[in-house]
Amino acid sequence: MPPRVMSACRLVCAVVSRQMAPLRRGGSRPLHVALEARSFKSAPVFTRALAFGDRVALVDQHGRHTYKDLYCRSLRLAQEICRLRECAGQDLKEERVSFMCSNDVSYVVSQWASWMSGGIAVPLYRKHPQADLEYFIQDSRSSVVLAGQEYVELLGPVVRKLGVPLLPLPPAVYNGAAEEHGAGEVPERDWRDRGAMIIYTSGTTGRPKGVLSTHHNIGAVVTGLVHKWAWTQDDVILHVLPLHHVHGVVNKLLCPLWVGATCVMLPEFNAELVWEKFLSSETPRINVFMAVPTIYTKLMDYYDKHFTQPHVQDFVRAVCKEKIR
Repeated sequence: MPPRVMSACRLVCAVVSRQMAPLRRGGSRPLHVALEARSFKSAPVFTRALAFGDRVALVDQHGRHTYKDLYCRSLRLAQEICRLRECAGQDLKEERVSFMCSNDVSYVVSQWASWMSGGIAVPLYRKHPQADLEYFIQDSRSSVVLAGQEYVELLGPVVRKLGVPLLPLPPAVYNGAAEEHGAGEVPERDWRDRGAMIIYTSGTTGRPKGVLSTHHNIGAVVTGLVHKWAWTQDDVILHVLPLHHVHGVVNKLLCPLWVGATCVMLPEFNAELVWEKFLSSETPRINVFMAVPTIYTKLMDYYDKHFTQPHVQDFVRAVCKEKIR
């Protein structure tokens, strides 16, 4: 193996090793959010948002968004969904809500609004062909489809063919001002056994299959990961994964939002931009990163090609060891 590749491999292995340390030591870092080791709440993550108030929840291409922002925008969108569906008691009673959004604040608002309205969230992926999108919407029996501003034209022919109403996301989803809590509340519900999310498999053995998770299922996974990874509200994760699979949705998005941490979201993976974020001194400073093998390989390739000088390699190594836990 060429020396530079070996150096890159050692660097990435060192970063991953530091990330895995909380697992090896049993998650000994103190949590800002009290969690009992063998218990968890089944309520959705948005029920915790107001407790974190003006803390920054997300950073994306539209700006910075606080937990209060997310809650208020989601509640307003949930009310729009219920008006469209004319649902009694502001409860869709587990009707499916499909949505297509970019990797930004619109995704979180659409997900939370689906739950606030009593629905089951069905995330759609922008790169899927129209035939697959039609299948997902029809197979899940979605009663409404939410569309980010850039996807209204893409989804229009699909929903017209299926006869499913399309709700374009209003501009306020992206940058609406937070309102004081009191403009409305989410009705009290027993969340435990309610359906929360349907994620479709990749379809390697036949057509993709929709896998339903309840709020209880998601709560168990989130609180387990929060405990083992020793998440705190001081953490800042860089999010580069797609949001139609569990890894991107649960591990990298719901976990930080559960504890009041910050998620920096990129529209998609870009090796150069990821390295820039790692090495930047701007706040919030990234200290958590997780991905899939293909992404780690591309990061190593970029390192091998662009970080060739020994003093640059020393700098990169020092910054990663200091910043990435």
